[in-house]
Amino acid sequence: MAAYELVLHEDAARRLVAASRAEQRRVGMILERLKSAPSRAGDLQEHDKNGRINEVVVDGDWLVTFWVDHAGREIRVMRIESAED
Repeated sequence: MAAYELVLHEDAARRLVAASRAEQRRVGMILERLKSAPSRAGDLQEHDKNGRINEVVVDGDWLVTFWVDHAGREIRVMRIESAED
């Protein structure tokens, strides 16, 4: 099976770049777990403005919101948030 690619929405990319090195490593581990199991369900779900279901993974102090484009083999990361934000 071909690997899925991560595609970060602009806001998610900005949040990742603004994070400390330790936070970047932590979020990187979360993103790698998403790539290894792209069909996993999140801890929560929410609908976006287009009615698409987005999965939300809660991992420690981090929330990662994404949806999976199986046809394009992409994991589209919409938001990366710290619970402290």
